[in-house]
Amino acid sequence: MGLKSLEITGFRNLDHVNMKPDQNLNIITGANAAGKTSLLESIFYLSYGRSFRHSKTKDLISYDHDFFRLITDLYSIDTRIGIERNLKDQTIRVNRKSIFKISELSTLLPVLVLHPDSHQLISAGPDNRRQFMDWGVFHVEHDFINSWKNYKKALSQRNASLRMRQSNKLCALWDNELVEHALNIEKYRNQYLNQLVDNVNLLSGELFPKHSIKIDHKRGWPDDISFKDNLTNNLEKDREKGFTQSGPHRADLKITVNGKSAQTSISRGQQKKLVSLLKIAQLTLFSKTSDQQCILLFDDLPAELDHENQFKIMNILSNLNIQLFITSIENELIEYKTWESYKVFHVEHGVVTEIPE
Repeated sequence: MGLKSLEITGFRNLDHVNMKPDQNLNIITGANAAGKTSLLESIFYLSYGRSFRHSKTKDLISYDHDFFRLITDLYSIDTRIGIERNLKDQTIRVNRKSIFKISELSTLLPVLVLHPDSHQLISAGPDNRRQFMDWGVFHVEHDFINSWKNYKKALSQRNASLRMRQSNKLCALWDNELVEHALNIEKYRNQYLNQLVDNVNLLSGELFPKHSIKIDHKRGWPDDISFKDNLTNNLEKDREKGFTQSGPHRADLKITVNGKSAQTSISRGQQKKLVSLLKIAQLTLFSKTSDQQCILLFDDLPAELDHENQFKIMNILSNLNIQLFITSIENELIEYKTWESYKVFHVEHGVVTEIPE
């Protein structure tokens, strides 16, 4: 629903922050290493219970604190989220009630992020692309999370049997359960990707007008065989490896530009623009299918995209039901004239100050 207020204590170099963001656009300015990215990181943490910079807990806690605390009130719904983390424990509360499932946070506060390493969605391994895909499926199909958890549980049991070199009969005891949940996962992913591709095609005309972008779902086992038969046929190989080598947990997205792999055929800059397109397509689909307001964190837009593409992206985003937090060294580098409302904040030495119009 978007952040109505944000309180930060002892997170990175942000000693104490108390800000009231705009419901639409928030421009975060400041010099390098001032704390702009840390501010975005704290918002990401409120949704995912982790950092998007893969940092250890001790790196997230300010050097002169024993813990960090994040508190936010949400727009539109009477909800307060609080997270407190020290080196050993983490406490998460929603309206003063403790919760233990990160999925509950993500449901209340859907967040997407674009940052300098986001090109890894394309250039790195399939884990990044599965996470991208499943974020969208999770927010559109509410039964997906249960199918995924049940699948992972059965997968863990089957892998344990394989590692212990139990008999084929015992190892195969989990196959029916795996197949049941795998087919649900495949169905949910396919339904989502069909809708996502429609939005990618619409947006590519603006951001990649001279290119043909195609996204194919590689489900994690061969197309010419059922998952049940695939498990049976590969049982001996799985026993040798000690784990299940095929299934939705090995799924991937094949992204091509003009018929060639986006991993190898386009530049790093084009990869960043393509990732922006994919995330905006997700936001567009989310806006169409949900009454919630999604948050987009965009770290250093001017450094990532040239002025023409920045203008196009900001114009597209201004028409979506999102709350945008975007960082820049100077607010003049951000194109915000098409936005209904906005606020500018300046970060210096970890202190956040709202800049009046």
